[in-house]
Amino acid sequence: MDRLAQRLARGDQAAFAELYDACADRLHHYLAVRLGSREDADDVLQETFVRLARTRKRLSRVDNLVAYVFTIGRNEAARLAARKSRRRESRIAAGSTALFREASGDDARAREAAELVTAALDWLEVEQREVVELKTYAGLTFREIAEVTGLPQGTVATRYRTAIGRLRGWLARER
Repeated sequence: MDRLAQRLARGDQAAFAELYDACADRLHHYLAVRLGSREDADDVLQETFVRLARTRKRLSRVDNLVAYVFTIGRNEAARLAARKSRRRESRIAAGSTALFREASGDDARAREAAELVTAALDWLEVEQREVVELKTYAGLTFREIAEVTGLPQGTVATRYRTAIGRLRGWLARER
């Protein structure tokens, strides 16, 4: 990735395409879950890559490009949420199909499972939910999540394990 970072810093369009291909799907999925809207996720994804292009010279100093892209996306999502909050727009919850690719279509069992997991995630504390979202939906490592959130890696791992335990308990009670 160091070489890719250097190419990005020089403004190599093919390098931006590579970075987009490596991160966009996972980042979009994470943003859709985080923001509760595919349309908002589209906007934030676009703004993330626009920001990366505008500040491309900084990319040569980035150690972990994937974590950096997710950090920018997370920050852009927070900016959007703050703007919406100031405008007193209510958040529309993500549909279960926005959360689970497997739940699309006519499979009622998959949709029910997605709705159950969505409800369970809403039950978690915000800090725990974010770690689960970054790990599960974005596929980031604990190290990358630590870089994105600014938390120690041990704290990230502890929050994840605690969240998974709480989810298991909640799901067992609901079934």
